[in-house]
Amino acid sequence: MRTKALRIGAILIVVFGVSFFCFYKRAKKKNAPTPLFVASKVINQRLPKTNLVSISGQPLDDEKLRHGKVILAIMMPDCGPCDQENEFLKTIVDSRKDVRFFYVIPFGNKNAVLKLAQSKYALDPVYDNGSNVAKTLEINQVPIKLFLEDGIIRRTWVDATVTSEKQTEFKDWLRDL
Repeated sequence: MRTKALRIGAILIVVFGVSFFCFYKRAKKKNAPTPLFVASKVINQRLPKTNLVSISGQPLDDEKLRHGKVILAIMMPDCGPCDQENEFLKTIVDSRKDVRFFYVIPFGNKNAVLKLAQSKYALDPVYDNGSNVAKTLEINQVPIKLFLEDGIIRRTWVDATVTSEKQTEFKDWLRDL
């Protein structure tokens, strides 16, 4: 009788131990940090098919992104560094007429974020409907700027240009385009 009780106790301890291990491993995996955007993975890739939508609900012609020099500034209107970035980019947009700039909002409720962005951003924002660009390029942080030349991603800038040092670096980066 005693050996039977010991066996049952041992089985319960093993079952409890395995259950705890599985629960712990699952919780650890669930709380693991998401790796940040890796810019080098997208260099020299063709921009994926987009489904960008304007504030008025009109789709942006994908071909506008595939000819000439384009910068996609991927930002969120509820992001503090993005707001500061916007103030700086206003000055850059006017000085570089050879480059078309688009503010792309990758996430959130389309109507809410577009309305908020329209009140804040220098350019008319577009929404990444279905987050296609963000998902395909694995963008999970903002702000990010992608420089495209004829639809090919040639350079990336993964940082907010909120300090004068970063703004000078960005102007140099932009001058080399």
